[in-house]
Amino acid sequence: MEDFSFWADWLRFQVRARVAGRDEAGFTAVEWLVIAMGVIAIAGVAVAAVQAYVTGQANKLSAP
Repeated sequence: MEDFSFWADWLRFQVRARVAGRDEAGFTAVEWLVIAMGVIAIAGVAVAAVQAYVTGQANKLSAP
């Protein structure tokens, strides 16, 4: 039932936006840009962590 409530609220919002003559496409683009930047940042942190781990393990192998 919550799913139906969500879609009903979404539809009401869309109707109000169309009646008011507003286009929400700009907001959607900005929202996706922020999400993409967050994902890239998280991926960068993960790559740095894996690289540090692998470098540390490689240094252990080459140490006498």
